[in-house]
Amino acid sequence: MNELDTRAERFLESIRAEGEAACAAIREETERAINTQLDETRRTENTRVERTLRFETERAKTRANRDLSAARMAARATLAAQRQKIADETFSKAREQLAAFVAGKDYAAWLQKEAASLAETLGENAKITARAADLPLLKNVRLPADTVLEADDSITLGGLKGANPAKGVAADDTLEARLEAQHDWFLENAGLEINI
Repeated sequence: MNELDTRAERFLESIRAEGEAACAAIREETERAINTQLDETRRTENTRVERTLRFETERAKTRANRDLSAARMAARATLAAQRQKIADETFSKAREQLAAFVAGKDYAAWLQKEAASLAETLGENAKITARAADLPLLKNVRLPADTVLEADDSITLGGLKGANPAKGVAADDTLEARLEAQHDWFLENAGLEINI
């Protein structure tokens, strides 16, 4: 029976060894499957995280650009208002200086010289207009033949307007027009550009 026991023991050992080998193979296969699944899950999650990160980064950039654009527009509006205020103050002072010039002693000579120059440019059969208060200052100016001198209530500061319909020529040489013509030049050359 000893031989029988030995065979039975060998048989059991053989079964045990096969069982352990099978268990080891199953464990190894399970670990491989788990590792493969983990790797796949990691890749999937890394891809999802990268996609989410790109999306959120782009969204943050878009939001930052929008906020920056709004801030620039607000700054431009503030600067434009400040620039307009400076221009208005400057032109108001210039208007006051022109009014002082018109009230001064040099205005009559200047107006007569301008009237003679304008009359020469317009030629015969022209019409020259001035403020009613300035008409007496222009009595001694030599005008071309058939040139008419009239009052014009639209001229408030001083200067002259003229027209010669036969020649198709018109001129606005009023102090208001001269001052207004300086507005764009002032904004360009006074260092008040808005570059934001």
